[in-house]
Amino acid sequence: MQNQMLLRQEAINAAKNADWSKAILINQEILQSYGDDLEAMNRLGMAFLKNKQENEAKEIFKEVLKFDRSNIIANKHLEKIKNKEASADIIFDQNNDFIEEPGKSKIVTLHRLTNKEQLKKLKVGQICYLQSKNRYISVVDENNKHIGALPEDISFRLSKLIHNGNQYRCVIYKVSDKQCLVQIKETLRSKKNEQFVSFPNNTQNNLVLPDDFVLEEDVPFEITDEENEEEDLDLAMEKINKKDV
Repeated sequence: MQNQMLLRQEAINAAKNADWSKAILINQEILQSYGDDLEAMNRLGMAFLKNKQENEAKEIFKEVLKFDRSNIIANKHLEKIKNKEASADIIFDQNNDFIEEPGKSKIVTLHRLTNKEQLKKLKVGQICYLQSKNRYISVVDENNKHIGALPEDISFRLSKLIHNGNQYRCVIYKVSDKQCLVQIKETLRSKKNEQFVSFPNNTQNNLVLPDDFVLEEDVPFEITDEENEEEDLDLAMEKINKKDV
């Protein structure tokens, strides 16, 4: 098992260094030595794509779908191959399964995006962070640079849940120079929030922020603790959760 973990790390490092020939060899070694490993297969398919071996990549991704027909990475790259689209880089992480758990995770389209240059630097699977101010939540990168804002209703709900102790993991799910989607997953539910679901079924994520809402460039949101806002949020959460029942 230790050797497999070491090989996995070597494969990831090879991909990070864009050494696609080495990445192909290491992932093939993992599959030959340890059998079917969907993560290694997806890494291999990606390495083939980056190494201009499209046919080999297509066969690998099809093989992944034999084991997992809904595999997001394999399906997405097969679709890109079919449409002759370039594939963006992916950060492979064992936690980035992109599986939606009802009530606990959600894939969300961001609004008020940053500039195209910054969007082009983002990678699928990249970890990002939630920062809140009043009723809005900004998604920022590791350098605290704004990527986009969560829709108003989700921002409003998560602001309260985060303030009361919930924790969330946020990763880039899909990105282009025109849009960015993230997956937000609840990683800790506080005792204070035990009765509250992070993403109830009736939560909508397609509300557009008001036109007069403008973000200061690269300034992350901050959490505020004003009592009147606290009371407003408490009342709103009660109303929201009555609808969830």
